[in-house]
Amino acid sequence: MSDLLSQIQSLTQNNSNKSTTAADQLAEAYKRSQQNRIDALTNKQKFLEQKQQFFNQLKSKIDGLINNIDVFTASNASSKFKIKSVSSSKSDVVTATADKDAILGINTVKVNRLASNDILITKRLNIGETEIFNVSGENLTFKINGKEIKVTIAEGSTNEQAMKAIVSAINSTSDVKVAASYVKDTTSTGRITLTAKEPGQSNKITFDDNGSNILNALGLDNVNPNSDNRTQNIAGNQYAYYKLSNIEQLNSEIEVNGLNISRESNSINDVLPGVTLTLLKAQESSEQAVNLTSEVNTNGVESLINPILNSYNDLMKFLKSNNSILKSESSLGSLLFNIRAISSQSITPLSGSDMKYLTDIGIKINNDGTLSINDKSKLTQALKNNPEEVANLFTANDGFAKKIEKSIEMLLGDKGLIQSKRKSLGDQIDQTIKRNKEVTASIDRQAENLKKEYMSMLKVYLEAQNQYNTLLSNFSVS
Repeated sequence: MSDLLSQIQSLTQNNSNKSTTAADQLAEAYKRSQQNRIDALTNKQKFLEQKQQFFNQLKSKIDGLINNIDVFTASNASSKFKIKSVSSSKSDVVTATADKDAILGINTVKVNRLASNDILITKRLNIGETEIFNVSGENLTFKINGKEIKVTIAEGSTNEQAMKAIVSAINSTSDVKVAASYVKDTTSTGRITLTAKEPGQSNKITFDDNGSNILNALGLDNVNPNSDNRTQNIAGNQYAYYKLSNIEQLNSEIEVNGLNISRESNSINDVLPGVTLTLLKAQESSEQAVNLTSEVNTNGVESLINPILNSYNDLMKFLKSNNSILKSESSLGSLLFNIRAISSQSITPLSGSDMKYLTDIGIKINNDGTLSINDKSKLTQALKNNPEEVANLFTANDGFAKKIEKSIEMLLGDKGLIQSKRKSLGDQIDQTIKRNKEVTASIDRQAENLKKEYMSMLKVYLEAQNQYNTLLSNFSVS
């Protein structure tokens, strides 16, 4: 009580020139004397929130790590270490990709001809004339690539109008496998071009007038679509013709290691094992063949490994930076030690192999416990010698990925430690906030009661003082 009175005296002296009443000063002094109770609850809330944030962040770090672990526990995980790459000495001529079946070494490829799409061009017609299409009528039919096409040509249509109607009819027919266009090749003439949608001789354009006389009117009777050599009956650019009369010229032609090879596409995946060629440009006969070098794709394997190393490092750094919280949580006390120990533990090697440490493939264990690919040449050599041995370090039942997974499995799931702690801390925070509000309200009520008591006592005092002054005055008069 003496402390409270001293605070009242202090407040009275400091506020002598202010309008604050003594009752207010008393209430304020009481609140200040109780502030340590509120501060204790506020500090407890902050501490609990810090721990809650720690477990939220820990969950995020572990979720990221688990996502990367899943890559190495998948059924096809080992095959991802066998990826190859192919470099081209002339990437503007031919490029290539490789899969796990590619044979390491050098192959030569010379591109003599690219595969092309068949093109059929009708004869030149004067666009303003009408007599060519005296075959006007409804539902006239003809065939392109065996597909029946129906077209209606209005009576009196100009050649241009009729050709546009034919183009529209072809393009609106499904599965015809050609694209039709109307082209004005001069200011007064026009013609139709038909272009196959896919390259190669099996996609050559065929047609049948079907008795409609439409295609004959376009001059297509000047070529035979069923011949291997589709030359014009009447020569001349103004007449209908195939861009390439010999259907074999629709195919690509290459020399692979000196062997002549023809395919119907510019993407070829059945010549070299595990290699897909992409032909981009034909070469002159005097040009040298292109060198394609197949090698292990160390960069690709690095891209495979780095995510799990990075998420492992991220977790390590996070745990070290929150060591004080780890020490306060007995259930997590050994987590940092166990996680760090994994990087240096041996892994059961494949039969006949002595590769059982991450360091065997150029991965360095840094002073802070983090991991990094430090010797790329060592990794490359290991991939050349036996990619299965490299894969085993990560995918084995006691491999790097599985060991991490086992060390953190108690933390995971709805019933795991992290979720349990997050729920418990959430409940404690709610309880602390509730208690803080209750204590604050209690202090406010007590302060108000003190204020009322003081005012009541002051009233009694003033009344007594008034009576005393009255008696004193009466005594003086008498």
